[in-house]
Order: sequence, then structure tokens, then C-alpha cells
Amino acid sequence: MIIPMYKYSFLVHHSAYKDFLKDIRNIGVVHINEKIKDPTPEMQDLYRHLSEVDKAAKKLKMLEPKEVATISKLDSGEKIFERLKDIEKDLEHYFHAVLQLEKEHKQLQPWGDFDWELVKKLKQEGITTRFLLCPIKKFKPEWEENYYIKVIGDHEGYRYFIKMDRDSSENDIDSENLGSEELPGADEVMLPGMSLSQTKAEISAVNAKIEALKDELNHIAFYGQDLLQAYQEDIQKQIAEQNAILQTSDEVEGKVKILEGWVPETKKAPLDEFLEENQILYSSDKPEDEDKVPVLLHNNRFARLYEVIGRLYDLPNHKELDLVPFFAPFYMMFFGFCLGDAGYGLFIILAATIAKRKMPNMKSILSLAQWLGLSTVIFGILTGTFFGIDLINADIPWLSKAKEFMVNTDQLFNLAIILGAVQILFGMVIKVFNVKRTQGVLYTLPTIGWLILLIGLAVVFGLKSAGAISDQVAGTAQYAIMIVAGLLILVLNNPKRNILINIGAGLWDVYGMATGLLGDILSYIRLFALGISSAILGMVFNSMAMSMKPDNIILGPLVMILILVVGHGITIFMSSLGAFVHPIRLTFVEFYKNAGFTGGGKAYKPFAEPASKSSE
Repeated sequence: MIIPMYKYSFLVHHSAYKDFLKDIRNIGVVHINEKIKDPTPEMQDLYRHLSEVDKAAKKLKMLEPKEVATISKLDSGEKIFERLKDIEKDLEHYFHAVLQLEKEHKQLQPWGDFDWELVKKLKQEGITTRFLLCPIKKFKPEWEENYYIKVIGDHEGYRYFIKMDRDSSENDIDSENLGSEELPGADEVMLPGMSLSQTKAEISAVNAKIEALKDELNHIAFYGQDLLQAYQEDIQKQIAEQNAILQTSDEVEGKVKILEGWVPETKKAPLDEFLEENQILYSSDKPEDEDKVPVLLHNNRFARLYEVIGRLYDLPNHKELDLVPFFAPFYMMFFGFCLGDAGYGLFIILAATIAKRKMPNMKSILSLAQWLGLSTVIFGILTGTFFGIDLINADIPWLSKAKEFMVNTDQLFNLAIILGAVQILFGMVIKVFNVKRTQGVLYTLPTIGWLILLIGLAVVFGLKSAGAISDQVAGTAQYAIMIVAGLLILVLNNPKRNILINIGAGLWDVYGMATGLLGDILSYIRLFALGISSAILGMVFNSMAMSMKPDNIILGPLVMILILVVGHGITIFMSSLGAFVHPIRLTFVEFYKNAGFTGGGKAYKPFAEPASKSSE
């Protein structure tokens, strides 16, 4: 259900306004009415900063917390954030340095571990050492006779060698022959000014710095997550305060501050008490039709689990019904219908139960998984499927009586169509109440007409088929139903239009309903198709495990178990994904459409301390 909201207007003297904002933030029930949508430059900076801090906090949660006694602790979330930024920059710098050093190390490897000091000393004595390489096939033995050349070795199809040249004066003609033209096919290599051992030592030193920074990150993850979260909350608090000031209007030359907001009916008592005690001038009114009212849902424990699914589409507006309690039982049934294997359902229940103990922050999601697993178990028993085993055709004596209650493929197909028709008709009943709340009773008449037509004809057909009424009575009843329904659908569909326009619009509505209703009902065949496909996949993997196991007393069972675990794991993942997505599609398209869902609601977010906000 949607909790009714009251629109509050506060009139406060400018000298007491800051204290007033502090007090209502502590009470934490006022959703400030946002008249100005564009944030100030200061708020934009805070939003960007909050985004950066949020990213840092998420990265911190992905680390392995570890206490390191040699590293000092920082005493604030702001200092932690700044240190995290510095560490990120340093790590990026060191990673690039390691890549460059590894590149230089690879470049030096063919030349061996030589001492650059010797090269420099030779240079001082007037001898230049040149590092050359060429394809092995192009290396000419006469080069070693004509020049002072020392072959270092061959590597990846190239011959590496050095050539020693004596320095000549600028006017010496031989100095022009120092280029690679004197050795056709050879290229000179410019090596880094470090030896192989030096690059290796440098790589080790930089990696040690990287590991030290990683240890510091893990240490910060050990003690600093709460401090960083507190820093996030402080930024959120600053944004909320600036937004409250932004939405405040000035009157009487700025001496009076006016603020408007929304308060749920269930939470207005502490606010009213505070306002009366402090003699603050205010007004409290019910919303007008044109008001953009925030939405706060309040459902029982079962329906509350499905609010996360409803939020994937949209929140209802404040004038209509909250559809979560109405689609929750159907969604649960449809999930079980699509997965339809008792073994898979038991696995989901067990996995969710274990995960709830280790991940208490995901308790509601895992509780939802338990309910969906229970539905899967029920439908698995109904269809006689357990980890891909067809219990209906299996020769299990103690299941012989239970098989009478299991459904075959034809019955499963009919059940999918029946469930679809029931949900669509149920949605139309809800539409009657939705339209009554938003537009008035007279606008519900065409929907009531369709309900009378569809349900009435179905009841008459059922009674006639059962022999409860004669053909003559059935015919009379059908004519009466069609006359009443036709009057509501074609003539009384809009009280503000004349009859001729209503008849034209009604005929178009008949065409739309006739084609749309059939398509909506046929959409529920997907329940049958997904249920059959998951069962077939399980049976295929069972068959593969039995046929592909080798005839070995030890290896055979191991291969069979491996195929079963991998195969059923894939089936559970793929089938569960389909069982989650397709009922959502049926809910948001077929059910929401026939229930007259409008949506467009905005979530209730009170101006409150961050801890209070998170507890909502």
C-alpha cells in the first residue's frame, strides 16, 4: 500500500532558520519539495566528489582486509580518501615503470649481462662500441675479417654482434663509413643505459614498492571502511543541507524563510509535536491533484520482498494502488512454473539459507530467493521433475499414489493459459479500483462491462457444459450479459462525451481488446515452454552422464559426477535467469497494462541524517 502524504509549509524567521533545518534533519521525516531542479555549482562539485568517494569505497570493499602493524592509521575519512588517490597515482606510475623496465630487460637479454662502465671507459679511450643485429642469413663472415666484430649470439632468427670503431676527426674520410651502410642488412640498436642485472634489480625494487602499497591498501580496508563511509555520509549531509537552502524561498525582504515538504501520515506526529513546542508557524494539507507527491510503500513481510522487482519498472503515483502485493503471489508461482524442478528448488533454498548467514546485508534478496525456491519445489512435485529425472515415468513403487496428482504436458499447457487468464482478469478488477481512485466511479463502467462480458460468458459456458442449465437458459443468459456489457462498453465508456462519440470509441476499444486480450493470454505460453525446456535440459545432462562415463570402476563415477555437476549447474543458471526475467515481462506488460498502471512516482527521501536515511 501507499502511505498518504501531507504537504507542509514552514514559515521561519531568518535568524532561526539554520537551527530549524538542523532540528528537522534530526527528526528526519520531511521530504523537501524540490521546486528548483538544477543544483548550484557548489552542489555539482559535491556530487562529483561524492561519486569519487563512492568509487573509492567500492574499490576498498573488493580488497582483502589485513592489519599491518608497521603502517600507521589515518584518523579521518577525508585523509583516507586523499591517501587512496595518492596510492592510485603511485601504483599507476609504478605499473608503467615496470612495463618500461620489462621492455628494456627483454631488449637487453640477447646481449647478455655486460658492464656499461667498460663501454664508457672504451669511449674515453676513443673506441666506440656499436650494437648491431641482422637476420642470420644476411650476416657475412667477411665482416669479421674486415672489421673488429664480436658475435654475441643468435636470438629469434637474428644475429646480435658488436662492432668496435676508433673515433676519427671530423675531417677524416673514414668517419663517414661509421653508418650501417658499410654492413648491408645490419641495423644499429640503441640500448638503455643499464645492464641486465640492473634492470632486474630495478624491476624487483619497483615491484617491492607496489607490494608495499598493496599492503597499505589492505590495511586501510581493515580499519578505514567505516571512516570512509562516515565521510560519504558527511558529503551527503552537505548536499542535503545545500539543497534545503536552495529550495527555500525568501519573503518580507528576506526576513522570513519558507520551506515546503512532504511528510507521511504515519510519521507526522513527532514533527507536529516539535512544531507546536517551538511555536513554528506551519500549515499541513492533503495533496492536490496536480502535486508531485513522493511515494512511500508499506507492505507486509511477504510483499515487501517483491518491492525490489516492482522498482525495476517504476513506482506508482500517489493516487493509484500499489501493485506489488497483487503481483507478488503470481510472480512467485510463475518463477516456480518456469524452473519447475524440485531438485533445483531445493538447491536454491539451501544456497540462499547458507548465504543469509554470511551476507546479512542481502537478507531481503536471499529471503526472496527462498520463497522462489519453495515455489520451484512445489511445481517440481506437481510436474514430477527432480534434477531432470521424470518421476511420472520412473519405476518408483512408493511414488505410485503420488503420480495421480502430477500433471502431464497437456495439462501443464492448459494450466499456463488458465493462470494467464486469471491474472489478466484479476488485473482488470484492480483497474476498476485504480480508475475509481484516480478518476471516479463513472469511468470504471467500461472495465466493469468487460469483466461482466468475459466472466459472465465463461460462467454460462461452464454451467452449460456441466449440464447445470439448459441450452435455452444459457442462450438467454448470454444475450443478457452481452446487452449489459455492450451498454457499458459502447455507450457509457466516458461520461463527458456524447453517445455517438462513445459508440465510435467503444467499437475501437472492442477491436483493441479482442486482439490485445488474445495476445496477452498467449504470452503466458512462455511459462509452459520454459518449464518444459528446463526439464529437458536436465534430462539431457542425465543421459549424457550415463552414456559418456567410461567403463572404469573409479574413473567412471568421477566422470559421471563431473558431467552431472557441470550440466545441472549450467541448467540451474540458465533456467533461473529465464525464470526470473520472463515473469517480470508478464508482470510489467500484461498485468500492469490490464491493471491500468500509470506510474511516474518519485521515491520518498526525507531530509535526515544519513544513518536515518539508510534505515528507511
